[in-house]
Amino acid sequence: MTILHINEHLARKGGVETYLFALMPMLEARGHSCRVLYGDGDPALWPASVRVPAIRQAGAARQAQAEVADVLRRERPDLIHVHNVQNEGVLAACFDYGPTVLTTHDYRWVCPANTFFYKRTRETCFRTCGPGCFTTTLRKHCLTPRPHYALAFYRRAKWAIRHGGRLARVIAPSHGAKERYVQAGFPPERITVLPYFCPVPPSDAPRPVPARPTITFLGRIAPNKGQEYFVEALGLLPPEVRGVMVGNLGEGGEEAMRNLAARHGCADRLELRGWASREEVERLLDETSVFVFPSLWPETLGIVGLEALARGVPVVASALGGTAEWCLDGETGYRVPPKDAGAIADAVRTLLHDDGRLHRFGERGIELIRRRFLPTQHIEALARVYEGVLPA
Repeated sequence: MTILHINEHLARKGGVETYLFALMPMLEARGHSCRVLYGDGDPALWPASVRVPAIRQAGAARQAQAEVADVLRRERPDLIHVHNVQNEGVLAACFDYGPTVLTTHDYRWVCPANTFFYKRTRETCFRTCGPGCFTTTLRKHCLTPRPHYALAFYRRAKWAIRHGGRLARVIAPSHGAKERYVQAGFPPERITVLPYFCPVPPSDAPRPVPARPTITFLGRIAPNKGQEYFVEALGLLPPEVRGVMVGNLGEGGEEAMRNLAARHGCADRLELRGWASREEVERLLDETSVFVFPSLWPETLGIVGLEALARGVPVVASALGGTAEWCLDGETGYRVPPKDAGAIADAVRTLLHDDGRLHRFGERGIELIRRRFLPTQHIEALARVYEGVLPA
């Protein structure tokens, strides 16, 4: 089978691209041929690739449709798998060509702002896409303030909601993500829940409980990631508890976090690090007592949480979106209300006060990764999706 993957970027730059570069070699090992259609990036990363810049240009739907249709006629794939693109013309060309599968890596096809998150009030949005999105963004700031792009993003979401039934299959990384697409109007019978796989192999057993109690945050420093509640929770914990933050701390991020820690009385206990390699992340997790995932938007899954569980580290996570797939309350960690540093601190304190609980939760986390989140399980389920949408 020849599969054409379509994504904005052909680059090692984000979670979607990390997933794609791990997925394609596994598909090829099963005898499939993978090609990539992309908007920008480095063709040396996957030689069987074609660049069409229009696919990442919001508002260039007609141009993208014509150019993608031309590529499809030349490449003649058996199946198309769409990941992240910026305009609806790509999907329109795919629909006209043949079986198309879409993975909902975010909410761009049902939310003009992609994230169901209000930047000004730092709240989760529960609206469905409609004209009210424009008045709401004036008060709570979710859409871009640039009218041309805001209108293009709105049109993309409305178009996708009208035409979602033309997709052969939609793959949602979690039941929470599926619910959002169903609420928007996508046919539920076309949506398959298939979580991402964990990129870290599960350990044989949980790591020894660290000598110094340590909580860790790993991820982008951004308005929707909730890092300020991690710092505030650290300030509420006893002075022997250390906090470690790993992320994009450049351009003032480090100074902002240090100032925040000073306000909460924990500056001497907060360690800040820039982005780390895969090996460094695994070593860091082995030094972690409890991993904290304080996201403020409904993540479609949250792969970093899987990585913590794979090393036997319990998690305290916001009770939003896809975290319910892996943060099993009272089993692999605790789910807490978003924007609640006190609840984070209470859950962490409960775990730190009982080494036996830490170990049991760690064991259950490793078992969960083995049961549901191995790469082999993911690729077998995806292959069944592919086979199910191909013409007999």
